[in-house]
Amino acid sequence: MRVNLTNGRLVVRFTLNFIVHQLLLFLAVSLPAVFYIVVLKQPDRLFTVNLTTGVMIAFYLLYCLFYGYYVARPMADILVMIRKLSSGEYPAIRGKRRRSSPSSRLYREVYANLESLSLTLQENERKRQEFEQQRQDWAAGVTHDLKTPLSYISGYTDMLLSDEHEWSSGERQEFLRLIREKSAYMEELIHDLGLAFQMDRPSGYKLSSQPVELVELIRRTVAEAANMPLNKESVFELTGGEEPLYVMGDAGLLQRALSNLFVNAVVHNPAETSVHVDIQRTPHVQIRITDNGRGMDEQRAARLFDRYYRGTSTDTPTGSTGLGMAIVKQIITAHQGNIAVHSVAGQGTTVTVQLPHILGVGEDSPDQ
Repeated sequence: MRVNLTNGRLVVRFTLNFIVHQLLLFLAVSLPAVFYIVVLKQPDRLFTVNLTTGVMIAFYLLYCLFYGYYVARPMADILVMIRKLSSGEYPAIRGKRRRSSPSSRLYREVYANLESLSLTLQENERKRQEFEQQRQDWAAGVTHDLKTPLSYISGYTDMLLSDEHEWSSGERQEFLRLIREKSAYMEELIHDLGLAFQMDRPSGYKLSSQPVELVELIRRTVAEAANMPLNKESVFELTGGEEPLYVMGDAGLLQRALSNLFVNAVVHNPAETSVHVDIQRTPHVQIRITDNGRGMDEQRAARLFDRYYRGTSTDTPTGSTGLGMAIVKQIITAHQGNIAVHSVAGQGTTVTVQLPHILGVGEDSPDQ
């Protein structure tokens, strides 16, 4: 056992208690001998000798029982609490009541650690139940998201194969377009699920590592988001990044993460939302995406990157699988970066991404 201040005090306290009780025990054992020697001067008083000896032996046995109870009673209480904790019960350890007993004060560090353990296990159980409920809700949402486009595909396929009605060429083209659209949505959802779970495992996804010029990558991704069919006439503005900035990582995954952020700023906000993208080089490469849309409350912002917080909805536009922000978080974290969100309901949202900067080809260190 590694000795520290806490268990060192416990060892010292047990040692001192043992010494005190051994002294008391020595006195209890020696008293019969002392009385016997004194009484031997008067051998005619044999009854007194026997009586004194018997009383002292009885006192000695009672003291042994008391000492065993003094040391063992708190241990029995501690074992009961450990058994309750192991069975999923989390008893409240009343500190003041425990300290009222001298034998319990002897184990006060043990009681304090048991109380801390009980609170920790109780909090972990609460989080586990909350996580399990979120996981079930998320699984139900994903199931719903798969069933809804499948119902579209199945329904329109049955209509095309039906002999009861003659569809025009335009109607057949529209049916096929919807089938292709829903199929693409399902394919992307399945891909997102696979990507999200693969990136959970350290060896599950092979992340390519090569220098990526981030400014040009952001410009291309912003242009794609501004020109996508789902754009509600949102206005994109790009500032900063006058010089190339390089990061080490996977260009495809970084583009995916940035695209999710830009698309979210469009599809989850009203028409004509202004989206400002600012690129700066601090000790890291910092990308700040700010919109003046509807924003979100504090609880939703705090759990925006939690995969199990909410399921997707087929009411959202095609191309949004509901896993986007969780995947963004995983991609940024895999690139040794971090991401944060600040939002106020009715006032817009700001997402800040920071990635480690590296020197690119022909780029000089700022210290030179």
